[in-house]
Amino acid sequence: MSSIGSKDEFISQITRQSIFRHFFNPGTNKTDAPTSIPPNRLVCRGNRDLFFISNNLVRCCTINPNTINYKLLQVEKPYYEITSLAINKSGTLLALIGEEELDVVTLPANVMKGPGANVEGSSFTIKNLNGKIKKCLWQTTAANDSVLVVLNDKSQVKAYDLTKSLEVPIVDLDLKSFANFKNQGATSISFGSDKNLAGGLTLYVTTRSSIYAVYPFTSSTTKLATTKEAIDVALQDTKSAMELIQEKYPTNLTDIAFSPLTKAALKQFEYFAYLKNQLNGTLPTVEEVRDIHTDNPYKLFVVQQHLADFEGPTLQGPVATLGSEIQDIASFGENTFVSLLASVGDNAVVNYFAQLAPMLMKYKVSGEVSDESKEPTPAVQVPKYVKPKKGFGFVDNTEVQERALVKQTQSQASFWKEELTTLDLLHTDKLPVDASDSSTSNKLPTYLGGLDEDRFTIFMGSKKVVIADCAWVKDFVSDLVGDRVDDVAVTPHYGVASSEPEPILAFAYIKDEITSTGEYLVVIRKKTQDDLEVIQIVNNESEESTDKPKELLSPTDKLKSNPALIYNAPPPFSGLVAELQTLAKTNIAAGGLQGNSNLGVGGVENLESLNKLSVNTIQLASEYSIFGIKLQSRILSNLDSLKEQRSVLDKIKLQCETSEHGEDDKLAKLTEKQEKLDKRFSELQKKIFDALNRYNRNRSLPLSDAESTWFKEIDSVDNAVNSTRQKEASLTEKIEQLSLQVKSMVEASKEKRDDNSEITPVEQLELEQKLSKLKNWLVREDKAIQALKDKLTSSLKVLDKQ
Repeated sequence: MSSIGSKDEFISQITRQSIFRHFFNPGTNKTDAPTSIPPNRLVCRGNRDLFFISNNLVRCCTINPNTINYKLLQVEKPYYEITSLAINKSGTLLALIGEEELDVVTLPANVMKGPGANVEGSSFTIKNLNGKIKKCLWQTTAANDSVLVVLNDKSQVKAYDLTKSLEVPIVDLDLKSFANFKNQGATSISFGSDKNLAGGLTLYVTTRSSIYAVYPFTSSTTKLATTKEAIDVALQDTKSAMELIQEKYPTNLTDIAFSPLTKAALKQFEYFAYLKNQLNGTLPTVEEVRDIHTDNPYKLFVVQQHLADFEGPTLQGPVATLGSEIQDIASFGENTFVSLLASVGDNAVVNYFAQLAPMLMKYKVSGEVSDESKEPTPAVQVPKYVKPKKGFGFVDNTEVQERALVKQTQSQASFWKEELTTLDLLHTDKLPVDASDSSTSNKLPTYLGGLDEDRFTIFMGSKKVVIADCAWVKDFVSDLVGDRVDDVAVTPHYGVASSEPEPILAFAYIKDEITSTGEYLVVIRKKTQDDLEVIQIVNNESEESTDKPKELLSPTDKLKSNPALIYNAPPPFSGLVAELQTLAKTNIAAGGLQGNSNLGVGGVENLESLNKLSVNTIQLASEYSIFGIKLQSRILSNLDSLKEQRSVLDKIKLQCETSEHGEDDKLAKLTEKQEKLDKRFSELQKKIFDALNRYNRNRSLPLSDAESTWFKEIDSVDNAVNSTRQKEASLTEKIEQLSLQVKSMVEASKEKRDDNSEITPVEQLELEQKLSKLKNWLVREDKAIQALKDKLTSSLKVLDKQ
């Protein structure tokens, strides 16, 4: 029997729950599995409440050692198989995801409260999805945490605010309608850091080899829930972007109206300033409390957005292009200053990104139709002489000015795309792949899952669970704030938590907060027996009273990442090279088509094959043409930049040459002049000193009142000591007389003592009394005499000095 508060006891509390019983029947087919969205049939809320899918039912329970009962969530129309669950960060809404269906259930703080078999809550059905669901996630930055974002297999992104409408999305984007997304297909989506306001408003969209961004991903009527610190960081990032623009393109107020780049930066600054003013104004602020079902609730400020002439977001990018395939993307390392993302593909290549460069908002504006890629390039025009009917003519420079304006606009558009629409690649790891992990053999996806702020999970081929530990994030962010980001080594660590041939259908991360035995990962596989596995990934029982970091427990081997890499900016053509490598891998005979085989023989099948080959060839040629246009545009842009740099260097060189000429002569003249000045200064100083000495020796100044009084006092003391008055002797004479008297008395006492050797006691007593009186008188007079003597001595010294 396991002891109370032990690891086995906590695992037993999970495995004994009735929600996991009879999950699969013995006759279940192991080969059929949904592929449109990675399955996750288990969700844990607050390390306490479990929600689990059983066919079209959702069971829920609370982990505790006393009961194993569960309840059911009420769904409005449960006529489909639920394949995955997604809970919002506040833990108040749970999305039930099917192949083409989507329901949302409200969750109370205590799911087991109340009688009956059903949980007290409401159910809502999301409509107008228009395709199979590929991924669902919640936008935590939105107020009430009630915005659900859906990506379907048609590369359409829809965002539903459950407080407004279940049918009409607040954001509806058809990604393929954008010119920069043609011939692409979306594979995954993710927001940036929830604590970073810009990251929470940026939706990253991945394709087979590229990453795009939608910023801002919101509507003009949506309210936001954020903090003062997040708004301040967003304002500071916008100021940094404005400084970059001003440094590259110095403009005045009249040029702002013709510069889309400067206008976008100013609008973004006004947007965040408007949010900040709502918190600093006189009106009361609205606060929203989240995580009320936990012991650590927190408050956020609810603010209203102000987007001038906003008609909807648009797609920017690609912000990053890779040579490896991207299957899924997710955010990790939540912090206020920068968004960190990780991507993974079926080839087990893990890429780490950071949004180091600030981005600018880009959205559709009412009454404005602009596309930088369609900007006309005017022909070279020569200024011509225009002669009116009357008067003198003039040289018409209008066309030249328009051409310069168009060229500047194109240069700013290129700067916007290359400097302010980038996602920096920090690190790349290639994890070891077994033969069973390859997607080509089992056709199961590789995807990411969340654990906590510093760790996430990688599900390789939906079979192997790998935990990525990113403890370097804290040092990275602290050094980023201190402008020391170039010195940070990105060193993730990996550990295999579970590896079996059966595919994973559910997983959840649970931390034991009651008995503090450790952290666990619950994994459910597609088995007929023993489908539930509880893995301890952090053991708190064996910890000693030290400050050492927790080590990841690995039942199997640990995976090593590549050596530590220092972040370096990618080469200018790295994205185009990766895109070219991706195009080179394209097979026009894909899909079972055989090139150059029996195409000369007539037949419908051969003609269909020929038609498909032709279509694929034309599409590939179109992609190569687009690549050529991009390459030409990049080369021309870099060439213009190099020419501009060369002109700046020539100017600097000319200035240096002109300034260096004659500098030695100037320095010599200045040195000689300084020596003359020093000599004149020393001579002048000597003259002044001599004049002061002569003046002090020759001048005779009258005595002041204080000095006269002081000399009178010295004279009176001298008279009292040395001078003899008419009726009174001087003090010196008195002392001499007293000395003689004492001497005579001493001699008389000696003679008397000699004469009368024997003295009576009475006489002795009288003599002692007289001597005592004489001694006291002498001591008393001695102090006065000594004081007068010291005063007289000091006065004589002063007179000698004068």
